[in-house]
Amino acid sequence: MKISCPKCNASGTIPDHEVPESGRFISCPRCKEGFTVNKPSSGDNACLVNTCPSCGFGTFDDETFGTCPKCGVMIKMFVERQREEHLLQRNQKLLGKKLNNVEIAPQSTTDTVADFIDNLHPVNLISWGVAVVAICLIGTGLWGVISYDSAGIQALLGEEKTSGFHVFLHYGLLHWVKLLYGLTALAVSILFMKRLKLALEAMSGLLWATIVLVPLSYTIGFIYWALAPIPHTISGYLIEIFNVLFMSALVGVPLYLLERYLHERKITSFITL
Repeated sequence: MKISCPKCNASGTIPDHEVPESGRFISCPRCKEGFTVNKPSSGDNACLVNTCPSCGFGTFDDETFGTCPKCGVMIKMFVERQREEHLLQRNQKLLGKKLNNVEIAPQSTTDTVADFIDNLHPVNLISWGVAVVAICLIGTGLWGVISYDSAGIQALLGEEKTSGFHVFLHYGLLHWVKLLYGLTALAVSILFMKRLKLALEAMSGLLWATIVLVPLSYTIGFIYWALAPIPHTISGYLIEIFNVLFMSALVGVPLYLLERYLHERKITSFITL
């Protein structure tokens, strides 16, 4: 601590621990004036110790100090800094344990339900629905391609002179169309599940193709039936026309509504642009 002679104003320093609580009487080395040096007030924020926690300096008695006379460390600030570091380390350990518990903890029922609801998003539902239809088409198309027998079909036709191309066009082409269409639909459903912009455009094109192909295929079937050398009746024509219109509406209307739904924000907001 700094001291000053009240008579000649000579100044100097004296270690805090050398000044007792009751004060110390000293003589000025310049003017020989005697005066009492009182220990400075510690205040409410002071932290008094008899051993420095930084350098280990100690007074070896009941005398305490707030600032180390050897290394100059302020005890209160040093203790507070140590307390803050200890608290920070403790919080980091607790946070690490909490993260570890979250990683290894089994999934709760609430999390399972939340994941299930998240998977019910329309993008996923559309993808799964198209994938199921695609797998069915692939299965039926592949079975038809494998089991296709041009010679056997020609033998069943009997006296009719038909070429292999004619038989394939009427009895084998549809199986290949189903197979290729199913593979395309499956690829589009997988890309759509990944929520890519390209998949959104491909899904829209796939739906429009289905909307057009279904009535076209039934119309071609109706034409083949009308041109077949078999007796036809008016009621037969009406039934076939109704069948074409009914199947076209049954497939086309829901697919058209689904195609329009693809352009709503609920879908487009989840597609990566």
